[in-house]
Amino acid sequence: MIAQHMMAFFWGVCLMTLGWMTYAEASVPENLDKSIDELKAYYIKDDFETHNAHPVFLRILKDLKVNLEESEQNLLMSIIMDTYTRIFTRMQNESLDVATKDRLAHVQEHLKKLQENYFPGKSAELKTYAETLWAIKENDPIIQRKALFELKRVYREATQMRNLKNKDRRRRQAKSIRKQKS
Repeated sequence: MIAQHMMAFFWGVCLMTLGWMTYAEASVPENLDKSIDELKAYYIKDDFETHNAHPVFLRILKDLKVNLEESEQNLLMSIIMDTYTRIFTRMQNESLDVATKDRLAHVQEHLKKLQENYFPGKSAELKTYAETLWAIKENDPIIQRKALFELKRVYREATQMRNLKNKDRRRRQAKSIRKQKS
């Protein structure tokens, strides 16, 4: 009986320690936390618009892990980091306060390191492609004809991509079933 209690206590301590380590690893560094708090104190003054239940990034983050695969999550997080960098660059350029500019630069430095280390990728290249596609003029008759001319090839490519994704999913499912049987 005592051995069971000791074993339960041991595993409880292990899980608690693991939880603390995970939290510490995923938390904001103390100096960055301080800079963010100072920027919030400088910029946010009982502003109703800040708390109006229409978040800029949090709604996306809420759905991130549920609706997207890991590679898509990483890409989206990289794009979010890039968006933050653009926002803070604008704020830095518009600020007249030197200390605020320094804090914004400090936060950007941390964001850049985070993006380089954990979310490397081609977000800038993909952004360029997306901007090119968004800039297409749907009401231009020449664009409409070209789109129609290219549709079959684009459709085939999309179908092949879907088939590859389904094939990979089936392969992973088969592999997991084999592991479960072993």
